Amino acid sequence: MKIGIKVTLNDEVLDIDSLSDSFDPRTGVPVKLVIPEGSSLGIVSDSLGDDLDIALLINNESATDFNQPIIIKNGFAMGSSPGSENSYVFIDKKRQDTLEISWQVDYNQVELADLYPAEFFKNYVALQIKYIFESYPDSSQYDWKSKEYISELNDRGLPVNPKFPYSQNGLYFVVDQLVEGAEVQLVGFHSAPQALNQDDPFALFLYEDLKPGNYEFVVWPYKNAPDSITLRYPFSISNPWWKETLALVLFTFLGVGLLGLILFLFYRSAQRRKTRELQWAQQLTQAELKAIRAQLNPHFLFNSLNSIQNLVSQGKNELANSYLRKLSKFLRRVLSVSEKQFHELERELELIELYLELEKLRFAFSSKIKVSNDVELGNLVPVMLLQPYIENAVKHGVASKGEEGEILVLISRDGEFMKIEILDNGPGLSEPKESSAGIHLGNAQIKTLNHIYLKEASVEISNREDQSGVKVSIKLPIE
Repeated sequence: MKIGIKVTLNDEVLDIDSLSDSFDPRTGVPVKLVIPEGSSLGIVSDSLGDDLDIALLINNESATDFNQPIIIKNGFAMGSSPGSENSYVFIDKKRQDTLEISWQVDYNQVELADLYPAEFFKNYVALQIKYIFESYPDSSQYDWKSKEYISELNDRGLPVNPKFPYSQNGLYFVVDQLVEGAEVQLVGFHSAPQALNQDDPFALFLYEDLKPGNYEFVVWPYKNAPDSITLRYPFSISNPWWKETLALVLFTFLGVGLLGLILFLFYRSAQRRKTRELQWAQQLTQAELKAIRAQLNPHFLFNSLNSIQNLVSQGKNELANSYLRKLSKFLRRVLSVSEKQFHELERELELIELYLELEKLRFAFSSKIKVSNDVELGNLVPVMLLQPYIENAVKHGVASKGEEGEILVLISRDGEFMKIEILDNGPGLSEPKESSAGIHLGNAQIKTLNHIYLKEASVEISNREDQSGVKVSIKLPIE
């Protein structure tokens, strides 16, 4: 049996001789055929005889019988992902003859899609969420042209061989979609190539606090790929100014030291009575900001985006859009209170409800929040007080229980105190409760509140009386 084949790319028929090493003299099939990424391999229908009863085996997975007249009129073709190995096996059932055609899909050159300063990308990510499923533009969304230390840009608007100042020693690289098997190395930072992180589906690479020196960002589409398809992006980080001008450093050090001593003496004499209160308020603010940063860490954000991408892949676009709106709303709410120490109970509960809805995208548990009639929703509570305990209930309580998992938040009044109970039906305490970073952060806030209220605020974590999970009991003075 002999069958003709052709390879097309953008409606152009490619020369088979240039894509293969040789041809099998008996069947005329190309040997070691490698086709370009984005192309398709098809069958020349006129090459099939008139008296054939053909079945087709595709990648050794499924066989299909073809009606001969349809093949002659239409033929067929198949495209594949970069690096994949594919095959057609034609079976002539009348003559008991078999013909196999195999090929591999080649890789295009890896390109850098975008480049951001680390701090810019962190501030911009909330706005970027709604575009996350679209391809990146042809030029950077960050205006590198306006930077005085950038002398040349490429056709995508990205710096060429840039030398960044030490104050901008964190960079966020965005690479065109990569496939499994790709490797990444920041030469000067990594000692060897790193495997592609499969939990990072958007090929985003962040490097912070880079030391002064020369670097090269390298991405191979597969191990030991040739330079012709490998991304290489050289750059450097300048020395800090204090290492370049020693005299200025000494002068600045002496001036700042003297000014600091004068201000310290004045501050100590004029503000002695307020020092203790300010110290505790500062600790509370730091605890709140740590909670916010923990909530917005890349692991949580990428897990949420990955879950939403899975919905899109399943064709559940309406549900995906709903959760995108919720995630965007949650980020805006958290950022809007990042500078506050207290807000209304109603706002705290709205944040918790949004957080629970996002976690339900990953874990199919249920939740309820019940507030007694004698509790005023306008009462002030510390910002993000409940989040560490809710996160702990999800992670260690109901995450493994599926639809049987349940979290209850009960809020009531007990004299001059507000009582908040968080209950889950998980496996209960199996390790010291102080071991969780989130719980440690929440307990630190309670301790700080006692110094601000000058009253008894408390938290207690224990197994529920019926041994069906964990109960967190928080008491706050009502101001």
